[in-house]
Amino acid sequence: MTEGSGIPVRLPQPLQTTETTMKKILFVAAACLLAAACSPTDGESTTASLEVSPSSLTFGAEDTTPQEITVTATGVEWEYTLPSSADWITVDDGTAGKLLVSVAKNPTAEKRTASIAVKPVNNDDVKAKSVTVTQAGSETPEVYSLTVDPAALTFEAEGAAGQSVKVTASGEGITWSAAVDEAAKEWITLSATEGTEGETTLTVTVQDNPDTAERSANVTLTPSVESVGPKAIRVTQEAKVLPPSFSMSYNGGEIPEEGFTIHYKGETSYDVDVVPVNVEWNVKVEYEAGGSGWLEANKVESENVNKIHIACNLDKRENTSSDPRTARVVVTTNVEDIGPFEIPVMQEGKPEFLSTLEEDVDFGVLTQSRVLVYPNNDYREMPYTEWDFILWDEGISYDGVNVFTGSGDKMCLKVAGEVLTQNDDNEYYLADGTYTVVANFDSGTITPEIGQISGGAFGYSHPLFPNGSWYIRMQDDAVTGDACIKEGTMTVARSGETYTLTFDFTSDAGYKVTGSFSMFVPNNCRQSESILHGKGRAFEALPFRFYAGWTEMG
Repeated sequence: MTEGSGIPVRLPQPLQTTETTMKKILFVAAACLLAAACSPTDGESTTASLEVSPSSLTFGAEDTTPQEITVTATGVEWEYTLPSSADWITVDDGTAGKLLVSVAKNPTAEKRTASIAVKPVNNDDVKAKSVTVTQAGSETPEVYSLTVDPAALTFEAEGAAGQSVKVTASGEGITWSAAVDEAAKEWITLSATEGTEGETTLTVTVQDNPDTAERSANVTLTPSVESVGPKAIRVTQEAKVLPPSFSMSYNGGEIPEEGFTIHYKGETSYDVDVVPVNVEWNVKVEYEAGGSGWLEANKVESENVNKIHIACNLDKRENTSSDPRTARVVVTTNVEDIGPFEIPVMQEGKPEFLSTLEEDVDFGVLTQSRVLVYPNNDYREMPYTEWDFILWDEGISYDGVNVFTGSGDKMCLKVAGEVLTQNDDNEYYLADGTYTVVANFDSGTITPEIGQISGGAFGYSHPLFPNGSWYIRMQDDAVTGDACIKEGTMTVARSGETYTLTFDFTSDAGYKVTGSFSMFVPNNCRQSESILHGKGRAFEALPFRFYAGWTEMG
C-alpha cells in the first residue's frame, strides 16, 4: 500500500439517546480499518458490510463477568440499541470495534433473554445484526413479596384520626409506590407515596365526610417486581349522621298560618311536602266542628317522596250545611322534642247561591266566539241539537285549546236548538227565536227541549269551561267574579250571515245579567278542523260524538 492510499474514515457525530433505547456510536479507528483490508486502487469500489461476533452470549445467574462482542464494519458507521425492558444488561465501549456486555445477578428462578441490536447508520443496504443475551435462572431464587396489614380501613364521618398500615416488602432491590384513586384524592391523604425493602408504616388520613352517604376508595401499592402484583387497601368512610329534624312546606314556602280552605264541593286538595331527618313520623285527623269522617290526611312516603295528601273523603266531600266544618291535621314524630305539628283545615259551608257577583251586570257587545254544534249522525239520534257557546270581548284572548287570558267579559251558554242532521257541506245554523233558561241539563231533573238554555251549575271545569250557562269576569288573566245564570231569555236574530244574540238573564243571586253578541263572519257554521282533532277525521277518532262548529268569529 502506498502512502495515503488507506480508506478514508469519517468520524460520526454522536447520536441522541431515545426514550426506549440506548444508542451509542463507536468510532471506527483508522488502524482498525487498515487491519481489516487494503486500500483499493483508483477506480475500484468497496462493498459496505456489518458483522457481529458472537451472535449470542450466555451468562449464569450470578455471572457478572463482562463478555465481548466484536463489530466488523466496512464502509459504514453503526450504532447499537438495547430494549428498555433489558435493564439488567449493561453495554460499555471496549477497544475500537468492541462492546463489553455484562449482566446483573438474576434473583429469580426464570431464565431471561434480551437482544442487542447493531444497526448501520444511514445505510439501508446493510442489514442490521443482533446479539442474543441469555441469563440462566437462579438455583436459589430471591423470593419477592408485598403485603399490607390491614387491607381495609373504616373511618368515622367526622373527626377521624389517621390509621396505620404496615407495608412489608421482601426481596433484594424491591421498591413500591402508593397512589389514591383519582376520585378520592380530595379526601384521602397518605404519609408516604413510595417505599423500599423491609417494613414501612403507611399512615392514611381522611377529611370529614360532608355527605349523608357512605364513601369508599382504594389505595393501590404497586411493586417494582411485576410478578408480585399490586396490593390494595380499601378505605371506607361512614356517612355523616344528621341530627333529627322535621320540616313541612307548601308550594315551596311555608304553610299558611291559618291552614287550608276547601271548597264546599270538596274538590280542593293540598299536598304538603315533608322533610324528615332521622325521625319516624305519622299523621292523623282530629275533628273540631261539623262532624267527622269528611277529611283525609294520607301519609305518602318513599325513597324520593315524603308528603301529606289532604283531601275530602269521597263519600262525604260535599258540605251540605251552610256552616263551615273544621278539623286539624296532626303530625307526630318519635323524637320527644320534635312535634306535634298541627295544620288547620276548614271546608266552606254551602253558599246560598253560586254566583260571586252581587250586582247587576251589563257587559255590552261581545264580538269573539268559540261555538260547537252536535248534529245527529249515524251514531247519534237526539230530539234536539246541542250548541255550546263561549263568547267574549276583545280584551280577552283564547289560545284555541284551554287558556283564556286578558281582561274583559265572557259568556258561556249551553243551548238546545232545532234538530239538525249532519250534511255534506258541514253547515249548521241556529234558528231565530227566543230561548228560555231552565234547570241545568245535567241536573237529572229535566229532559232538554228545543228552545231551552241550560241553567248554570258548579262543575269540575269551572271557571274555564263551566257547566251550563255562566257569566265570567276576568282581570289580568284571572277570574275576578262570576254569575250563575238561573232565569231569563236569549233572543236570536239572523240576517244573512250575521247573527245578533241578545241576553236578558238573572243570576241565582237575583241580579240582572244583560248584553249581546254580534258580528258572525260568513260561512260561520262550517266544520272546524281544530275542533275535530285532526283534519276532518272526527268520524274515525270520535265515532260517537261528531264535533262541528265555528272557529273564531269577529
